[in-house]
Amino acid sequence: MSITSAEAALLGLLTEGPKHPYQIEKDVQFRDMRFWTELSMSAIYKLLRKLEEAEYVSCETEVTEENRARKIYSITEEGETAFREKLAEILLEPEHVRWQADIAFYNLDVFDKEMQLAMLRDYRRNIVKKISEYRDLETFLLDSKCSIYPLSISRRPIYLLEGEARWIDDFMKEIQAL
Repeated sequence: MSITSAEAALLGLLTEGPKHPYQIEKDVQFRDMRFWTELSMSAIYKLLRKLEEAEYVSCETEVTEENRARKIYSITEEGETAFREKLAEILLEPEHVRWQADIAFYNLDVFDKEMQLAMLRDYRRNIVKKISEYRDLETFLLDSKCSIYPLSISRRPIYLLEGEARWIDDFMKEIQAL
């Protein structure tokens, strides 16, 4: 059975060791995974049940110090196999990036030239702001002695946004030349 990307993200967290759902939720929050996964708190519970039925995770119940039962999930060998297969599948084909801004770029000619350029300058300013935010995240992860793999998730958007800023610069030059 093939797994979804959200299931792969969840299994990836379990490759680090057994976890209870609340711990998984905290990892998702701390690592800002909602920007690149579809893991909400309710999805975590739903996916864990589905993965347990598929025998990709196993579940044990432990009793906490407060005398409460808590489920702890671990990835199984079958789960690791499915996880590795999904990672290989994901990396085979680059995704088409969909930018909501493309709707505006496609129809930008409904505005006069001055308004187009003003809007694109604002857009570019916000891109630069986002790059700065990702640089701050990168610094935090470096200071936290984060491994290169999670660190790459903070660096990739920097490269993408820098490319977008260069494209905006070229696009504004084309508009100015009209």
